[in-house]
Amino acid sequence: MKKVININFQGQVIAIEEDAYETLKQYIDSLYNHFSREEGGDEIVNDIETRIAELFGNRLKLGINCITDQ
Repeated sequence: MKKVININFQGQVIAIEEDAYETLKQYIDSLYNHFSREEGGDEIVNDIETRIAELFGNRLKLGINCITDQ
């Protein structure tokens, strides 16, 4: 059984497995690196994070216990 942690992601508390969190963190970091040179890059990354949080929230509302790396 994998360890589950609770994170605050875009104002939502999300239950996520540790491995999935590491993958998410790497992805968000890569987005910041990619868009850091563009005007409005922070806003673009924030919009992407907001959408990811919405998708995670929807999955959790459907009764899934936590976000996994699958």
